[in-house]
Parts: sequence; C-alpha cells; structure tokens
Amino acid sequence: MKNLILVGLVIFGLVLVQFAQAQTMEDIINKHVTAMGGKEKIITLSTALMTGTFTAIGSTSAINIKTAKKHLVGSRIDIESEGTSNFQVINQKGGWIFTPVQGDKEPRPLMEDQTKAAQVQLDLHGPFLNYREKGIKVEMAGKDTVNGVLCNKLKATFPNTNVTVYFIDSKSGFIIKTSTKMFQFGAMEEVETIYGNYKQNEEGYWFAYTNAGPRGATNYDKITTNVAVDVNIFKVN
Repeated sequence: MKNLILVGLVIFGLVLVQFAQAQTMEDIINKHVTAMGGKEKIITLSTALMTGTFTAIGSTSAINIKTAKKHLVGSRIDIESEGTSNFQVINQKGGWIFTPVQGDKEPRPLMEDQTKAAQVQLDLHGPFLNYREKGIKVEMAGKDTVNGVLCNKLKATFPNTNVTVYFIDSKSGFIIKTSTKMFQFGAMEEVETIYGNYKQNEEGYWFAYTNAGPRGATNYDKITTNVAVDVNIFKVN
C-alpha cells in the first residue's frame, strides 16, 4: 500500500512539474505578445514598408535599403549599391537573390536552409501568436544572457522543418536574438541575429528598428504599415 502511495505521489509530482513548465512557457509567450502590442493589435498588421541603411561586415559606409513585406505572402529587400539594383525575394514557394554588384546576371535561388529561415519571417504576427494553430512546436530551451541581458530561450520548430531558438528579454518581453542552424558560407553553423532599438511606428505597431547578422547590420529609420503593396514584387520571372 505504501509503495502504491509513493508511486502515486511521484506521478503527481511529475504532472505538477510538467504543468509548471507549461505555465512558464505560456507566461513567457504572453509577456512577449503583450510587449509587441497585444493580440488584438498584432492581428491587424497586414503589410510593412521599411526604409533605412545597411552596413556590410568590414565596411565603414552604409547603403540605402528598402524592405517590403506582406503578411504570409512575400518579402522583398532592395539595395542600391555602386550604381546597381540588388534584391532578395522570399515567397511561399522559395527564395531568390540578385546581386549584380557581385557579378550576378540573373536571380539565383537561395539555399534551402536560408529560404526556410526567411519564410518564417513572412508571418508578420510573429511565431508565438496562435502558434499551435500554425503548427509550430514550441519548447522551453533554458536561459542565457545576451550582452548582459537575461533571456528566456524558446525553441520553435516550424512546419517547414526550420528550427529557430528565440532569446526573449526576461524583463521587456522583446526578442533580442535568434539562432538558426543552417548551411552558411560553405559550412553548417548557427546563424545568429541580434535585434534592438524597439519602438512603435506612427500606426502603433512595435518593431525592432535595428538588426545585426553575419552579413552586416540594418538600421531602419522609417516603417509604415497597412499600406498597399503590389504582390507582383514578390515574384521572380
């Protein structure tokens, strides 16, 4: 009888631990969603037009950059450099890059891992809002610090098999770093992006106005939202 009681207590304890972990994960997600304006606000975001500058690694000069996004449809980044028009396009079918500044004569497909990671960002509402309905598996991944900031880590596995770890500021609820394992520069590695300078635009939506990755840093000076975007810009002929 005592053994049965002990077994019951152990099982009950495990259930409590699992429940506590689930609650903790949901608390982190809810805090993040609230930080980004709350569900009711976020779900009204349909498009974003972003202008700013990009500074490549090893360069001291910034070049102009324009980014256009339409929720769950496409993303296009345009960069004017040395008299050439360069772009990267992502849609639900794939990803392409065209860099005549580097000698490209026509658009070329991005590598599969890069495309999968970029397609995740087509969701302007973010990965954690209604993540279950989106088929995203979210797991606790411990804690870590980013530039001295304590972060909760959430690992998200997407339906397209992309896996990204999000570092969420334990105080603000903002995502300040992502890490995705992909084939990059000839080898499999963790590709990290740091996000910062969060603020609301004129329409009241929250964005990270700066991000820094392995290729360089982007600083946006203006982001307008819910304006008309021609979906044809997300097509590559």
